[in-house]
Amino acid sequence: MKETLVFVHGMCHGAWCWERYFIPYFEELGYTCLAINLPGHAEAGSSKSISYSLNRYVKALEELVDSLDEAPILIGHSMGGMVVQRYLKTGRCKKAVLLASVPPQGVLFPSLRVLSRYPRTIPYLFQANLLGAFKQYPQLFFNEKALAEQYLPDLCAESFVAYLGLFLPVSHQIKCPVLVIGGSEDGLISVEEFQQTAKHYRADLEIIAGGSHGLMLDETRGEVMEWMKGWLTLK
Repeated sequence: MKETLVFVHGMCHGAWCWERYFIPYFEELGYTCLAINLPGHAEAGSSKSISYSLNRYVKALEELVDSLDEAPILIGHSMGGMVVQRYLKTGRCKKAVLLASVPPQGVLFPSLRVLSRYPRTIPYLFQANLLGAFKQYPQLFFNEKALAEQYLPDLCAESFVAYLGLFLPVSHQIKCPVLVIGGSEDGLISVEEFQQTAKHYRADLEIIAGGSHGLMLDETRGEVMEWMKGWLTLK
């Protein structure tokens, strides 16, 4: 029997983002797959305001992993990548994959970059309305208009308190093997930041040509899953 994979979604997403492609693919390979809904994210498309802290998200992941008999493999996307990083300061896992992840230094520079490129996001930040900003600028998640139209209705409200928590950097090391995967056309995190994440954790790095921030749903998803499959087999 192969290991258990635990998938941790990013900002404004939910477990649904793994269920279309990643979970069927890895279950077919023999893995047990679990996708967590972080607190307040269980209802796709919900606009109900939430105010959970990033630490509460980390606690939710801790509770799930503690319920397992063996340490899993953790896959964290975007904000979920930072949740995984923070959890692994003291938590357990066999391997970790950081997919389009927030870098260890936090979201200060990605946020400033978004504000400079898309100044109309500023009113949404004053309103603590992250969902509104992403719906106004879907290219932050997806490079293809058709994909944005397909998945934007499933995005849910995000906690601004959790977003503020993403500004705090992490300095610890992760003891297990780590793979960093990023898209060359990511609208939120830069290739340089993916490189910095890999350097910080002495991790393997793969940059997916043409990949957007939504790597688990965009047209490069097959390449992403193949890279993960090969790395998980070898490490």
